[in-house]
Amino acid sequence: MEHKMHKASRQLPEDETLELLKRGDHGTLSVQGDDGYPYATPVNYIVVHDKVYLHSAPYGYKIQCLERNPKCCFSAIVSTRIIPEKITAAYESVILTGQAVFVEDRAEKQAALEAFVTQKHPGYEEIGFQMIAKQIDKTAVLRLDPVALTGKAYRG
Repeated sequence: MEHKMHKASRQLPEDETLELLKRGDHGTLSVQGDDGYPYATPVNYIVVHDKVYLHSAPYGYKIQCLERNPKCCFSAIVSTRIIPEKITAAYESVILTGQAVFVEDRAEKQAALEAFVTQKHPGYEEIGFQMIAKQIDKTAVLRLDPVALTGKAYRG
């Protein structure tokens, strides 16, 4: 699957796209909702071994949608800055189209949750790891397996 970008000069190579994705922490997960309508929800994410992971309660509308159909689209705006004098904006963004996989392997699930703590909450590892020990069985971890990964940037 390949998406044709309007301004191809702004498309990033795959390695730069992954590095950009690693710098971010929030994005929007879009799934197929009821009656064919898309459903998009803000999520935080982590990249571990070049794989994107999300965590969630193991229930709710997003989970129901993904159980019915794991196809999804994830987008992250990693940076943006208005350039008034050029009547434009500088930005760096990523779109991942693929499938959400519910991580069942306990070691992979643990590693993803620990990465959230160590990368996003440095200095709070002790309390974070205690929280993981108590909540791991009550937490869903999703891995986004891409069929397409596109990075786009205009840096002004």
